Amino acid sequence: MNRSSRRSLWQVVIALVVVTLSAVGGTRLYAQSQMQNQAPTQVRSRAEEMAELWNHIGKKLIAMAKDFPEDKYDFKVQKDQRTFAENLLHVAAVDYDIVSRVAGSQVGPDFGKDKHNPPRDAYKTKAEVVKLLEDAVAAGARVIEEQGDAGLGKTQPFGWETGRHVAHNSYIWLAGIEHSSEHFGQLVVYYRANNLVPPESRR
Repeated sequence: MNRSSRRSLWQVVIALVVVTLSAVGGTRLYAQSQMQNQAPTQVRSRAEEMAELWNHIGKKLIAMAKDFPEDKYDFKVQKDQRTFAENLLHVAAVDYDIVSRVAGSQVGPDFGKDKHNPPRDAYKTKAEVVKLLEDAVAAGARVIEEQGDAGLGKTQPFGWETGRHVAHNSYIWLAGIEHSSEHFGQLVVYYRANNLVPPESRR
């Protein structure tokens, strides 16, 4: 290949490189332009995020309450544990306690001296247990929505296992969510002990 031919070949190669780089650059610029023209994703409020967490675990427990056979509602793995029904009643009662604390007034039924453990005799059927839990979860979601972000920032004395101290309402809601999550895990064991598959595991 003579010098003139080599020069022509290099000119072709350089031209191809320039065209390729131009095409890539143009594509990037177009993509960036499209991204800039799109409206930014709207960030949800803190209250909306809290309500999502509250409802998420609440719905999981409600699904269990509706699904578990009624003839096994008084089942428990160990004799010193709560039954399946008593666990759900306990969760509902604690939820109502959380809601009442944040709302600043009594919300839901008065469960008497042992406010976190409603008597099974007062909620004898599966339908009654399910309704109590549904109402408690709905009451919490309603208060979170009504109070909004400002409500999450308010403080009050509060303490369970960690000791009594002044806490933000957001902390109190999270304590309730954590409590419900613990019982969700416990009730999964109740399912497995009866050779049943929890609703969440069937999805």
